[in-house]
Amino acid sequence: MIFPMDTQSKARTLIDYIKSLVGFVLVDYIDGNYGHMGATISDAILQAGIKYDTVVRPRIKTIRELYPEATTTRTFWQLLQKIGPKSVLQWQGDEKPNRVVTLTKFFLSEGVETEDDLSKWLENESNKRRLFTIKGIRQKTADYIGILVGSQTNAVDRHMKTLLMEAGIQTSSYKEIQDIINLSADLLGVKRAFFDHSIWQYMSRREKQESKPLSCRNKRKGIIR
Repeated sequence: MIFPMDTQSKARTLIDYIKSLVGFVLVDYIDGNYGHMGATISDAILQAGIKYDTVVRPRIKTIRELYPEATTTRTFWQLLQKIGPKSVLQWQGDEKPNRVVTLTKFFLSEGVETEDDLSKWLENESNKRRLFTIKGIRQKTADYIGILVGSQTNAVDRHMKTLLMEAGIQTSSYKEIQDIINLSADLLGVKRAFFDHSIWQYMSRREKQESKPLSCRNKRKGIIR
């Protein structure tokens, strides 16, 4: 894919900015590629607006360990019917469990049984857009689902938007942000999904640090004895 000159210029600006950041690390791992549709569907639905490290990841780990048989959409659907989505997810509210049920049922109707099936199905852009008919799923979640099954792209979130603004990069659309970040990954010679996760890790760590009381931050810096 040949990117417009403006996108190329903005990608170089982003790279220069990232290289100036203390503590920015290019990671070589991501969550996903579970070989377990129950885990993939659950991760896709739970991650939005939820703390991933402390809330989502432990639940995905538990689902894989407690229900190793739920590797296909159909066996996961049977599990949901047997013990209920709240029990599977260890979740109190109704919204996310209901969305897990809806997404599982949707994939069943599409004949998507495995992660390989899902990866191939997502190659068709019209299929990806059909995910938008499910409440709570828009472009970011659709792209995130793709990343979970091996797609090399990024899922544009608030962290990416903030990073580009800090770098002085103006953008007009989701796709432009996605193209800038994907091209930056290409120019850096790293996988696009890894670059996505690198940004998320850096911005999440920084946000967590900035949310601590000033006294705690100063103590860590050695200002308070």
